[in-house]
Amino acid sequence: MNQVRLPKVSVAVIGLVVASVFHATPVLGAILTRQEFSGDFTLVDATSPFLTNSLPKESEYSGFVVYSESGTLSDWELSVNNLNLNLKRGSTNGGNLTPDVDFELGSGSNWNLVVDFGIAFDAPRYTLEKTSSSEISLTGEVGQAGTYIYQDSAANITLSSSSTSVPEPTPLLGLLFGIGAIAVSKKAGKTKSQA
Repeated sequence: MNQVRLPKVSVAVIGLVVASVFHATPVLGAILTRQEFSGDFTLVDATSPFLTNSLPKESEYSGFVVYSESGTLSDWELSVNNLNLNLKRGSTNGGNLTPDVDFELGSGSNWNLVVDFGIAFDAPRYTLEKTSSSEISLTGEVGQAGTYIYQDSAANITLSSSSTSVPEPTPLLGLLFGIGAIAVSKKAGKTKSQA
């Protein structure tokens, strides 16, 4: 009975593939910035007497945004106590109406977040904006009822960043190359044994 032996070259290739898979080091992916904010909003403007008389003059609020260097929003949340406003990713407007969410990253760490439940159909739209190192404003548009603006010029803002890791492509290519080399060497071994 003929014994099939793998050529020394293919054994070396298999060893390299195994070593590269087990010693794969992750490389840095996207860097995410998380901004948390909180403070006290003060009503600075309302476009109708109805809003002026019905809205609270002040309210505590808190929230956060998480975004990448390119300005892609990955998570967000806003809670304004006295407005009973609790918005976050996946929020609906008391039913199945999911908002359009738009995020724009400006210079530095300034940004603009728009949560639109359908202002064209008289549903509310909220614009949360960080305009300076410590200023946050909230604009609420409530269809025909009008528009109101809350502002906090001394917001508590904390920034933190984290990086996601993705596997390095080199070991994966090495693995594919190794599998191909094993297949070729097995075919060569079968041909020898048949001869």
